[in-house]
Amino acid sequence: MQPPDITRLFKGARNEFEVEIVFAEQANQSPKEAHTYDEIIVVTDGVIELERSDREGIETYSKYDYIFLPKNTVHQIMAKEVPVKVVIIHPDRLE
Repeated sequence: MQPPDITRLFKGARNEFEVEIVFAEQANQSPKEAHTYDEIIVVTDGVIELERSDREGIETYSKYDYIFLPKNTVHQIMAKEVPVKVVIIHPDRLE
């Protein structure tokens, strides 16, 4: 399985603001991970499933849905209906 195509942009004096643009194919998935900073996910196309440690079960999101993940939330994103295009925002990576 090929990993998703990710482009990252860092801004700010200490590169504290990050935006990721993600294009994913069928069955691509992110690593199961947590961050020390908040994360905002915006689905711009396709359907994803999200497993997260602060909720039961797997949630499904589609075009124009957005998700807020508080810092230290273990999560994993899975592409379900392609093309999947997602924008991931880390507004303060240095927290």
